[in-house]
Amino acid sequence: MTAKRFWPVAGVLLLIGIEALLFGYSYPFFSLALESKGIATWLIGLNASLAGAGILIFGPFLPALIDRLGLKFLVAAQFALSFLSFAAILAFDHLAVWFVARFVMGTCFSALWTTTEIWLNGVVDDRNRGRIVGASGTLYAACQFVGPLMLSATGSTGSLPLIAAMAPLAVGVAVALSIRSAVGETDEEETGSAATLRTALGLAGALIAAAFLTGVGETAMQSLLPLYGLAHGLSEAAASRLVAVFSLGEAILVAVLGWMADRYGRRLTLIGCAALAVVSTLALPFVMGRGLILEPVLFIAGGTVSGLYTLGIVLIGQDFRGQRLAVVSTGFAMAYSAGSVVGATPIGYLIDLFGVEALPLTVALGFLALMAFLVRPRRRIELAAED
Repeated sequence: MTAKRFWPVAGVLLLIGIEALLFGYSYPFFSLALESKGIATWLIGLNASLAGAGILIFGPFLPALIDRLGLKFLVAAQFALSFLSFAAILAFDHLAVWFVARFVMGTCFSALWTTTEIWLNGVVDDRNRGRIVGASGTLYAACQFVGPLMLSATGSTGSLPLIAAMAPLAVGVAVALSIRSAVGETDEEETGSAATLRTALGLAGALIAAAFLTGVGETAMQSLLPLYGLAHGLSEAAASRLVAVFSLGEAILVAVLGWMADRYGRRLTLIGCAALAVVSTLALPFVMGRGLILEPVLFIAGGTVSGLYTLGIVLIGQDFRGQRLAVVSTGFAMAYSAGSVVGATPIGYLIDLFGVEALPLTVALGFLALMAFLVRPRRRIELAAED
């Protein structure tokens, strides 16, 4: 990689790390800080929900803002608004400010998740796309893990935790402004008309479905795995460990899958990833209580479920440029968020009706349907052309 291309890639990866750090930091910070003020638990939950709704509200406007402002200035503005949100809490310690600030920064963090993915796809070369995008997923997981550790050092009360959050956000503004805008690197195709953009979304239908199903499967597994473990006679500690192993797979295997996508072909890797997600989730009822087998199966399930999202990002960057890239990436992120919102609720209802085995069975059936769609003959565009 030339020096000219090194900083844009490294800089965007640094922005992704800062975003993940603050994401992991902000959720426990707000919960603990509001609890220390004696706020009702349902209000603390509402505060958290405000943060998660951002991309669903703001997402439809992202492509137009990217087109008008460019990624450099839009990403810098999102970091700046998050910085000002923490500053507002520091200056005006009022409950209404805590809620407005959480909504603003939650919206910014959700939008940053999408815009930095778009930016990274614009600055990487296609030969290394899978490796770098996969590595960014591992980087995100690692920095998100560091966030709560940082909070344990600062505490959740007083001005220190707010200042500690503002410092990396200020760095994010400076880094974003220092990177050459990706507009020139992603506009190999014309921005196109609304009809062209609708066509782009139609051509990415399989990837949008993958994003939605990943959101559903990942949220349901992380939320309901502890209950699944308890139903199989595990202790609370052992049931919680199921989620930890699942999350570890998410953090590590995405980088491996990215490398495999570049090495063995992206469509083949995506189909194989979906197949492994089906097999590993279906295997759960048969390996529960067998620790030496259970943990590798959960590890693979976590990595492949999360890997479907990462591979989708790789394929979008391969096949779309300019405004199409912005629109399809935004639709992809919104589909994932919608799946996360839907997530555990219907599967939890199915568990109430049919028992706990509805969890792995439902998730596996969803990915089986996706795999059947992916193996159909490709038409009009290679959603994931072989390298």
